[in-house]
Amino acid sequence: MGICAIWGAPQSGKTTLAINLAFEASRRGKSTCILSPIEYSELSTFLGIKIPKEQSLQAALCGSENIKQAVFKVGDLFYVLAAPTTADAFDISYTSEQVKSLLDIAKTTFDLVVVDCPSETNNMIAAWSLNRSDNVLLCLGGHISCALWYEANKRALQTVQKKAIYVGSQTTSSFDYEALYSYMKCDPKLNIPFIPEATLLQNECKLICRMSGKKGKSYSGAMDKLLEAIEI
Repeated sequence: MGICAIWGAPQSGKTTLAINLAFEASRRGKSTCILSPIEYSELSTFLGIKIPKEQSLQAALCGSENIKQAVFKVGDLFYVLAAPTTADAFDISYTSEQVKSLLDIAKTTFDLVVVDCPSETNNMIAAWSLNRSDNVLLCLGGHISCALWYEANKRALQTVQKKAIYVGSQTTSSFDYEALYSYMKCDPKLNIPFIPEATLLQNECKLICRMSGKKGKSYSGAMDKLLEAIEI
C-alpha cells in the first residue's frame, strides 16, 4: 500500500491504467485516491465528473481545505484529487514543501494513492510523487515514440529503477510489442491486453474493468495481478 506512481510516454495508457487500477483497489475494500496534476485531464472525461475548485488538488495544495474536504468522491472508497475542470483552474504557484506535505497526508489518509504522472519531467508534483512513491508503474505504450521517450528520460528512470514495475500497456492491435520490448531491452512484468472497445467505453464514462465477457475478465485479471504486485 502507500503511493503508486504511474509514469510513461505520452499516449501510453497512463490515465486509463490509473482509473481502472484505482477502481479495482476500491472494490477490494481499500480507500483509494487518484492524484492528477494534469490540466484539462482525460480523467474528468473518463469518469464523467466536473471537479470544482473547492474540491480539487488546488484547494488541497493551497491549504484552503483539508484533504478530506478537498477530495472529490467518485464512489464507495474511490476518490479523486485533481486539477479543477474550469479553464483557469490551476493558476496557483506551490512549493516543494507543500507538495511533499500533501503526499504525506494523502498516504496516511488513504490505503492507496495512485498518481497519474505527466510524461514531462519538469512537473513538481510528478517529480516528488516518483521520489516518494512505494511503487512506480512504467507504461510501455504501443508506438515507437515510447522507446524514444525512455531513451530521453534514461537518467530519471534510473532513479526509480529499484521500485519500478514495467507494464506492457497494449493500446493498439497493429503493433509489434515484442519487437519494442526487445529493442528497449525490457521485459514487462505484466501485459495489459488490447481492448478494441476501450475508447468507446471511455467516451461513455464506463470502466474497462467492468466490461462483461472474456475481454473484461482478462482486463480485470491483469488489474488483479498488478494489485498483487504492489501488495494490495
